[in-house]
Amino acid sequence: MNEHLIIGLSGTVLSEQERVWLKSKPPLGVILFARNIESPEQVKALLDDVRLCTGADTWAAIDEEGGRVNRLPWAPFNNRRHAAEYESIYKSDAQAGVDAVYEDSLIVGRALAELGFTHNCAPDLDLFHPEGHGIIGKRAYSSEVDVVVALGAACMRGLHDAGIDAVGKHFPGHGRANADSHVAVPEVDAALPVLLEESETFRRVIREGLRHVMTAHVIYTAVNRDVGTLSPFWIHHVLRERIGFFGQVWSDDLCMRGVGDDVVQAAKAALEVGCDVLLVCEPEGVAEVYRSLEG
Repeated sequence: MNEHLIIGLSGTVLSEQERVWLKSKPPLGVILFARNIESPEQVKALLDDVRLCTGADTWAAIDEEGGRVNRLPWAPFNNRRHAAEYESIYKSDAQAGVDAVYEDSLIVGRALAELGFTHNCAPDLDLFHPEGHGIIGKRAYSSEVDVVVALGAACMRGLHDAGIDAVGKHFPGHGRANADSHVAVPEVDAALPVLLEESETFRRVIREGLRHVMTAHVIYTAVNRDVGTLSPFWIHHVLRERIGFFGQVWSDDLCMRGVGDDVVQAAKAALEVGCDVLLVCEPEGVAEVYRSLEG
């Protein structure tokens, strides 16, 4: 299982236990959060240290969407627009909106690559729904599929042109969800044809070259009681077969309440339904998963 894991780290330098895990059972990659970040020099040193343990090909991911989803507290990462702010530019001049998103993502992507990152968990391809929980809110470019596709694809192209892989999220859509999946199990009650229509944002950006898609820890009641991350219907039938996605499927963080309280069981279940990449972001969850690998 370790070759599917992207793990969170506990601090700004590797602990001795983390070194042991990274050397003995190297994960696919690591993901950094604010707790891991002090300065550009420190981030570079931390990622270099990880790769000294694991090898040069280890992925390094981060959430730098812009707006409130920001981990690196210096330019060009801080003080970026929310995704939603680009919609007004796009509505007055579509090309100017696309160009603005592309340029922002290109600049951010180049800065991420300079630090040693390989993947950015963006763009957010969810649709904005005012009745949905605020966990998405301004992270969505728009409530309209065409606008989300145009701006999301521009974000992806900017990152790709900088040498950073984009990770589109949260398939098949988190905008309607009635709760924050970090702390609860959200549900969406929309009819299946509506859900499929809204997942078009993913299909169309995949056609533009998106290679990584992150799932949603959301129950879609029109289908069954599985959250999207653990749903053969959404991952195999819709994403793989209907949409024809052959890239990497990422689970959202398996430490989140949306997939239950047992991170090891959630990881096994996500792998079984077809997730290629298992995100385990919290140090306690990482320890549980690595303990299970030693058994």
